[in-house]
Amino acid sequence: MSARLARHRWIAATVGGALGLCLVVAGCSSSGGGNGDDADAARGADQAVDDRSSTGADQGGCTGDQSNRAAGPLHVDPGTAMSYAGTPPVSGKHWGQWPDLTKALYVAAERPELGQLVHSQEHGWTMVWYDESIASDEKAMQTLRAFAAEVDDADLTKVVVVPWTGADGDAFPGGAHVAFTHWGNEDDGTEWRQFCATPSAAALVAFSARHPSSESREPNGP
Repeated sequence: MSARLARHRWIAATVGGALGLCLVVAGCSSSGGGNGDDADAARGADQAVDDRSSTGADQGGCTGDQSNRAAGPLHVDPGTAMSYAGTPPVSGKHWGQWPDLTKALYVAAERPELGQLVHSQEHGWTMVWYDESIASDEKAMQTLRAFAAEVDDADLTKVVVVPWTGADGDAFPGGAHVAFTHWGNEDDGTEWRQFCATPSAAALVAFSARHPSSESREPNGP
């Protein structure tokens, strides 16, 4: 079943032999006020790394989860030019319009704007970002398409694969080429990031179990 069709029911995902349940929710709510600065610029919070979630090369060579306090949300007019200090962006001001995410994988020519993608993260979406080293390599893109199909088959809730370009901001740290991001609602809002050398469905399933769509500012949003 396509993950796009599975957003309105309970799903179960087996992660490391343990059964994790993620609540799939539907609907929409409007966001509140707050400052519109990106978390890294506005809060200046130190990142915390949980090394327990690090993975080996067979699971994408991912780092541990990195977290910092989220910036407050603020809607701006659609079309407003957006820039974020965080790489990739997770929280902060964003367009008052969200994208209709109907595909498992987007390329640069069709990807929604950053201001829209941050809005989707406020609604509980997890973004899987891939950099230009993957986008410019056909073999790497074949691997990414296979990864996206595997993720789609896993029926994860609110997960989409999108490109990160040089025009968007800085390169991923530590030679990483893939990043998972999620805007959690812990402690008045938390930015979660995990960086990987290569795309790994197993690592993403585990990340989604730790940070489900239900744990977000507006989980009922589309």
